[in-house]
Amino acid sequence: MNAPIDSQPTRITTESGQEDGMLLFVDGSLVAVVSHLRHSVTDEFAGRWFIEAGFGPCSHGGSQLFDTAEEAMRWVRRCLEEDQAVGERSAAA
Repeated sequence: MNAPIDSQPTRITTESGQEDGMLLFVDGSLVAVVSHLRHSVTDEFAGRWFIEAGFGPCSHGGSQLFDTAEEAMRWVRRCLEEDQAVGERSAAA
């Protein structure tokens, strides 16, 4: 699947305040919500990107942390590719 991953900046309310975040879309469908951890975490996680929620092919990821927003988007791409590969194997069986 080579559909572009589109992002929309947003604010995400956490237990400790608000964080910058992004909504990630593929073909107009929301596939993930990521937050840029700054204020609501310890120094160990500050500045990293966290998958708050994944949907569809990205729903199986669990708690994922990334150093950059680009890495989070690459993770979404891998989820889409894995989902497509599973679908192709199922169709061939």
